[in-house]
Formats: sequence, C-alpha cells, structure tokens
Amino acid sequence: MTAVVAKRLIATFVAAGIPNVLAGAMVDVAVWQAAVMSGAIAVLGAVQTLAQAYKTDGKLTDSEIEEAFKG
Repeated sequence: MTAVVAKRLIATFVAAGIPNVLAGAMVDVAVWQAAVMSGAIAVLGAVQTLAQAYKTDGKLTDSEIEEAFKG
C-alpha cells in the first residue's frame, strides 16, 4: 500500500506541476519554481487528506486513499 500511495503522490506532483509551467512563464516566474510550487501544493493537499483519515482511526482504507487523490 505504501508504494502505491508514493507512486500516486509522484503522479499528483507531475500532473499538477506541468500545467502551471506556462502560467509561471507568463508572470515571469522560473519554470522550475512554478512547477515545484504547484506540484508541492497538490501533494500537500493529498497528504493532509490522508493524515486526517489516518488520525480518525489509525488506519487507511482503500476508499480513504481514493478520496485523497480525487481531482
């Protein structure tokens, strides 16, 4: 389960980072900074949702993991 969550966090980072590269370039932010910031924000949102679900009962179910990664 840990490997699946890690891979999904990486995918979340990439999926959120790539579209914002153009937006960063338009406002004169370095491409890598725009990608890292938007990717990190998306990953932190998923991690926060996972942490809240884990805090409730000390375990994560498949449905809680799915909910954390919904767009």
